[in-house]
Amino acid sequence: IGIWALFFRFRNRPLDASWYGAAMIGELLLVAQALLGAYLFYGMGLSVALARPFMHLLYGVVAVITIPAAQSYFGQLEDEKVKAVAMAVVCLFLWGILLRATQVAQYPGLPL
Repeated sequence: IGIWALFFRFRNRPLDASWYGAAMIGELLLVAQALLGAYLFYGMGLSVALARPFMHLLYGVVAVITIPAAQSYFGQLEDEKVKAVAMAVVCLFLWGILLRATQVAQYPGLPL
């Protein structure tokens, strides 16, 4: 959705309800994944399987709070073009965080 937000910026259009709906769906999926991860981590005791569990948890927390924090911070901007670029940068940052979280969760010796 970061590239989609850049598309809105280059077309000189504000982010619309469909973009915000996609961002909300993405956020709900991140929350569901965080809840499943917390269950696996605490409920099933899989914390010993992660090489660096603290880093994986840190990336997960950052991923869950990124879009709501950005929306609350950039939501008051009056210039819709700046808002579109800011949300695009935030979404691309989130993409990098999620890629890094998957790299941290690689299990040594197990084929994934």
